[in-house]
Amino acid sequence: MHNKNLNIFIAIATLALLVIGVKTVESSGYYKVIHSLSIGFVVSSIFYFLIVYFPEYQRRKMVHGSLKNQYTQFKLSCISTFLIISSSQEYGNKEELLNLSEFRRYFKNNNQDGEKRWDAVANSLQENEFYLKEIIYHLKMLNEEIRYTRNVVNLNDPEVFNFLNQLSQSIVRMESTEREYDDIKSFCGFLWSIFTGWNWVEGYSDSDLIEGMLARAK
Repeated sequence: MHNKNLNIFIAIATLALLVIGVKTVESSGYYKVIHSLSIGFVVSSIFYFLIVYFPEYQRRKMVHGSLKNQYTQFKLSCISTFLIISSSQEYGNKEELLNLSEFRRYFKNNNQDGEKRWDAVANSLQENEFYLKEIIYHLKMLNEEIRYTRNVVNLNDPEVFNFLNQLSQSIVRMESTEREYDDIKSFCGFLWSIFTGWNWVEGYSDSDLIEGMLARAK
């Protein structure tokens, strides 16, 4: 926010001093000094925006877009695995499961074997180390992108910074998950909160909190 306000101030000051510079172009004495200072500031501002602001803006935009794409890819990759290990490959468009309420509805229901799909996910993760490691891998890739964004982008929003820091720490804890009952229960609870919008304070939400925070991480 501070950088944004500074850039707005510089832009407004540049326009104002440009007007002053134009009006004092043929002046002499005291006004000639004002003219020189005004034009000097305008030239410096132009160089600032060309050399500093615009390249930095493009870099931040690129990093921000990469983080959002990584989050979407993380969810789609996990959804593909969830559908396989819950015997639910018949589901048509997996992108529909990016919707929190649709994911919640579908995985609360039974699969063709009469087992609740999310229970099937938990059981498969406990029984099959390959799929557990696959989900952990996708979490690690997401966390790498979060860390990179925090290191590269100057996040001026304390709420976003703290949220990403806590999310990163939570992922690190999940990376050590073993195929023990309590570990899998905690692991699946963490995943359920991401894909359904569940939290202990407000219950279920129809908006993706992580997605909303990532949108502000720029």
